[in-house]
Amino acid sequence: MNHISKIRPDVIVAYRPAEPAIAALIDARREGMAILPRDVTPVVASQARVQLASAQHAMQPTSPQMVMGWLKKLAGMVANAPTDEGAVRAAVEAVMEVCGELPAGVWSVTSRQAWCRQPAANGRLPGTFWPRPAELYALLRPIADRIAREVEGCKAIVALSERKAEAPRPKPTAAERAAVAEKVAQLQREQAEREAAESRVREFGAYMPGNDATLRGWDLVRALEAALPRMTGDLRAVTEERITCLRRAFQAADVLMEDAKNG
Repeated sequence: MNHISKIRPDVIVAYRPAEPAIAALIDARREGMAILPRDVTPVVASQARVQLASAQHAMQPTSPQMVMGWLKKLAGMVANAPTDEGAVRAAVEAVMEVCGELPAGVWSVTSRQAWCRQPAANGRLPGTFWPRPAELYALLRPIADRIAREVEGCKAIVALSERKAEAPRPKPTAAERAAVAEKVAQLQREQAEREAAESRVREFGAYMPGNDATLRGWDLVRALEAALPRMTGDLRAVTEERITCLRRAFQAADVLMEDAKNG
């Protein structure tokens, strides 16, 4: 990591999520629905091959140069970014210790936009400030998981497209049609539940005790825990889940930082 700020940043892997047709097949497969070769048209198969190559490329290891390039571009978009060489090097090293296991594809224009476009929380825009490593990990981990799912899903779709066409099936019976309709209804109910949960998170997930927008790290966790007994309903449920997620992220960051000090 010596002289890291003088190294030319690597080209960031330009990962983009799969096209809707591919994403829908991947989601259906993950839900346990059978995907048959006839469901994979030549266009879908072609898109799956392109997306598979992109996702596999995005799964390559992250390098300090990629992180530096991503952070340098972010620095011009946020407040309190480090400026001198020592502070920049320390910032890159800290982010690598916490987020270095994530694949290269998470360091993209899309993820940088996701940081800057975070919704306002109690009159404060968190995306206008320089992120802590644990906050970046919380933002980027879901992106990494999505890329990994796309690799697995696109491999399955491509494999299906290469199978020989099966003999035509008989027309489905009334019982089979009813089973499919029930499965679709179940998926729709689950989707509605997910959307309701996401709506609750959007409404209550940025709550700051006492409207104190300066709370960060463990101070925020302790303040949320102190305010929890006064909460009810969705606010309490969302806050409990938020405390659990924040604790997990900050504990992981603390362990990594402590290991680095003792290493």
